[in-house]
Amino acid sequence: MLAFGALVLAGLFAACTAPGTSPSPTSSPTASPSNPASSPTPDPSPSPGPTGEVSSAAQAAALVFASDDRYAQMVPLRSDMIGQSAWYEATDTANGFSVLITIGSGDCQAGCIDRHTWTYSVTRDGTITLVGDEGDDVDFSPGPGDDSPVAVDVILVADPVCPVEQVPPAESCDPRPVADAEVVVRAPDGSEVARGISDAEGRVSFSVAAGAYYVEAADVEGLMLAPDSAAFSGVGGDSVGLLLGYDSGIR
Repeated sequence: MLAFGALVLAGLFAACTAPGTSPSPTSSPTASPSNPASSPTPDPSPSPGPTGEVSSAAQAAALVFASDDRYAQMVPLRSDMIGQSAWYEATDTANGFSVLITIGSGDCQAGCIDRHTWTYSVTRDGTITLVGDEGDDVDFSPGPGDDSPVAVDVILVADPVCPVEQVPPAESCDPRPVADAEVVVRAPDGSEVARGISDAEGRVSFSVAAGAYYVEAADVEGLMLAPDSAAFSGVGGDSVGLLLGYDSGIR
């Protein structure tokens, strides 16, 4: 049984860099496309962000992705994702946010052949600074993409369902879908790109132009705090799947 405050499923991944297969889009917002380069060695100079305060670690991550086209295909870390070799982790800090980007070759959850990490600081006003990078030289070239949009599939679930964890997990205790919840896709500057309501299966789908974004889910009556927001970036033709988890409050 999954137990989490916020669990994010990344559908955009491959053993190295290849994008997934796109589901059918359901809406048509716009955003600025990215043009990926061939080497993931960003400029260490501070980069000013959008006007206004950065509201979440996910928005900070989206700002980092948008600051360098070499992060044109990036998703959150999922520890049990087989074959995942590129991801981000973002956390709050005393002065803003920290964004850690990892790029490797091979199945990095089982053990990378090569691995390199970049750590960014993002202040509340959106200023991005590369504060460190370390590891092996990695050859990471985001896919070139095409003129089609990025398909985004968001699924909302609530967990735990049963008050006591069972081993092996009982099917009846699987996380339950969260219907009728509002989900908003935002550009890195915080502007709204698309909005939708989850269906009976907890699913809502979007179609966005290539670029960097973050996704927020609203509070739902009867459940505890809304899930942490999640960032992603994609090139044209990519498919991104995000699983956001509410805390059911069951103990």
